[in-house]
Amino acid sequence: MRYINKEKKISDHSPSDGSELTPAEAPTTRHKSQNEPLGAGYRVNDEGIVNNYALEPEVYETKYPSPKQQRRYIVLGGAAILFVALVVWIAFAVS
Repeated sequence: MRYINKEKKISDHSPSDGSELTPAEAPTTRHKSQNEPLGAGYRVNDEGIVNNYALEPEVYETKYPSPKQQRRYIVLGGAAILFVALVVWIAFAVS
């Protein structure tokens, strides 16, 4: 096949047969060996391929909020409602 490069010169290139590609299953030397710890969330399969997995968070029971925290939530909720109402009022006033 003939291709024209940027300098308008004609050169002959054979199409790729895929021999220069490395298969994903081939072991590489850029990863740590299986004996070295990779860190949390990393796993190495039998073929030496590194896979990342999400870390599962620690499960715990929640505590019911104290009366002080409940009052704080009520005040913050009221402030959020007033803010949204103000934004909607300004939008109607401008239009």
